[in-house]
Amino acid sequence: MTGTMTGTGTLIRLILRRDRVLLPVWIAITALLPASIASATTDLYAHQAARDSFAAASASNPAQLAMRGPIYDASVGGLTAWTLGSSLALFGGLISILLMIRHTRVEEETGRRELLASGVIGRHAPLAAALAVVLAANLLLGLLSVPGLVAGGLPAGSSLLFGLSTAAGGWAFAAVAAITGQLTASSGTARGIAIAAGGLLFALRSLADTGGIGWLAWLTPFGWVRLTRPYAGDQWWVLGLVAVFVTALAVAAFALSTRRDLAGGLIPARPGPAEGTLPGAFGLAARLHRGTLAGFTIGFGALGALLGVAARGLNTQLDTPQFRELAATLGGAEARLSDVFFTFVMYVLSQLVAGAALVSALRARGEEAAGRADLLLSTPVGRLRWALSHLVFAVMSPVLLLTALGAAAGLTFDGDVARVTGATLAYLPAVWTVVGIATLLFGLLPRLTAAVSWTALGLFLLVDLLAEFKLATGIVLDLSPFVHVPATLLGSASSPAAPLLGLTIVAVALTAAGLAFLRRRDLTPSA
Repeated sequence: MTGTMTGTGTLIRLILRRDRVLLPVWIAITALLPASIASATTDLYAHQAARDSFAAASASNPAQLAMRGPIYDASVGGLTAWTLGSSLALFGGLISILLMIRHTRVEEETGRRELLASGVIGRHAPLAAALAVVLAANLLLGLLSVPGLVAGGLPAGSSLLFGLSTAAGGWAFAAVAAITGQLTASSGTARGIAIAAGGLLFALRSLADTGGIGWLAWLTPFGWVRLTRPYAGDQWWVLGLVAVFVTALAVAAFALSTRRDLAGGLIPARPGPAEGTLPGAFGLAARLHRGTLAGFTIGFGALGALLGVAARGLNTQLDTPQFRELAATLGGAEARLSDVFFTFVMYVLSQLVAGAALVSALRARGEEAAGRADLLLSTPVGRLRWALSHLVFAVMSPVLLLTALGAAAGLTFDGDVARVTGATLAYLPAVWTVVGIATLLFGLLPRLTAAVSWTALGLFLLVDLLAEFKLATGIVLDLSPFVHVPATLLGSASSPAAPLLGLTIVAVALTAAGLAFLRRRDLTPSA
């Protein structure tokens, strides 16, 4: 086994050099956020009575239960852990998946792993190096969050448990990605399987908290992160479940790695037709995108149907002063509370749709990095035509996903499909703006396209989270395109077309600039 790990230290240094911008940004943002939320909680709910009232309202709010689970203790620490527990596990898990696939499967897909293997590099060294860096990065961000919490007056032991729980979410999904990276020869498919597994595990935790099926929470890392209960009993032993889960999957990943060929996967690739049948660049792009797009569409449609079912009866359940206050904040003081629920949840889900659109938007960069774009462009296919063949799916995929989400939700809720779908499609310009940012980076800074695009989406999520605690206002809040989408379901905007047109113009301008830069730069095959 020792020989198979040869060169692990060298590869760790290589990964740290390649991610010298992404890792510090991710760690710093995640480490500073808990102390900021704790401070905001103290300012917003200065008295225990106010915190108890908030906890009682959250317990009767299905949207809050689905996103964050129940509040175990209405203290400043308990509310901080409740606010960030699932959110940081979800965000850290996504980043961990992307990093693991980037430094394992992508390296094989682009041929760089084969080049390294010609030197003194053991078979398991790349996987070991990737796991070591991602696990250590999650641990570091968890530990760095502790001093700020302690400085804010929170107990040191509970703060340490909270920090380790934050790291645990990233650890779990780094191990999941280590497994999916062995299954398929395609980095996109491996990434998609890992993200789908994360979505399923998050849905299990949500179902456990909203459906009264508490035992389901013990089957998912998102449940374990919550069940450590920092500041509310400190169940340290739950971290042992995470350790067992990560160890088992890591061992399995190394075992699976020995059973496949380099650059291959355990799931054999389906052979193509004997003769080419694709009608040009757009036909090829359709073949590349169709599997991912079909999976996302089915997933968002199912999620919309579940939301519609869950929203039945909410007009009575959510009739609390706190939720009425939220409705007034969103501009729907006189609207049905179920409509306020939909507006809040669709706001969050639109950002997940933006992530799905990013997967399509970044496909062209993946083809370029793998060297396949060179082959296609050596034929009578222009550079813009090739880029547009992928861009059209990045633009149209959110249309399909938001339509599936809204139509399914409207159908299962009150049958008013057109009204709910129209409100959901209002988020299209904001999603297109994210696609425009990725296109601009693709034309201007191709090597940083994926890292900066995902970081930008993460920052939008962060701004929205900070806004919830009134830590982001004015110019900072305006940086998120999702903030500018009017709550059309609530009738809160007298002229909803104006902000939507403005966002669309921004998206078009970013996309046009990216394509213009693409025409003038050299191809950069290496990632």
